[in-house]
Amino acid sequence: MDFNSAYNSRRKPFLQCAIATATLVAIAIVVGVTLGFTVFRPRNPTVVLYPVGLSNLTMMDLTTQQNITTKMIVGISNENYAGFKFGDSTGLVTFGDDVVGEAPILGQEIHPRSSVNITTWSVLMPAKMMSNPAAIMEISSGKVELKSTVKLHGKSSFLGVKVKTSAYTECYLTIVFGEVLSGESWCWSKLKIN
Repeated sequence: MDFNSAYNSRRKPFLQCAIATATLVAIAIVVGVTLGFTVFRPRNPTVVLYPVGLSNLTMMDLTTQQNITTKMIVGISNENYAGFKFGDSTGLVTFGDDVVGEAPILGQEIHPRSSVNITTWSVLMPAKMMSNPAAIMEISSGKVELKSTVKLHGKSSFLGVKVKTSAYTECYLTIVFGEVLSGESWCWSKLKIN
């Protein structure tokens, strides 16, 4: 037995082990990237605004000079495999370009793949709304369009890894006048990893 054949016979198991390890690492990378872009990719939360306090108001309340406090429930559904913890924030209610209300949002944690209802109180300022010339035309048409925006700053956590994340939500609320006020809303949200 010469030197080269003994060297090649000792080298063969090492080469087989290296090829097997490289193949397993490549498969793990492909599976990880595939899961990251499909199952674990960040999804935008689903937000629904329930203006439950509007039923206690009348059309005359919107023409007063006093501020109006109404109860709102914000439903948030987190479809992600990561939790989201955010701090206190304030939602702004606008009519046209004018800020006509505020709603404090208390910070909390939304667990992965779960939903939460946040109760808040919106303080509307009818005097500021009535200073806009378009308000009288909208009220006389029987409905008023308001927009609410909020940006939540926090952290997402997945498998012990925490990442700074911001969630921006914009809701459009239509107040319809009848014997009592009623409201319809639709919202869209955007999740951004900082």
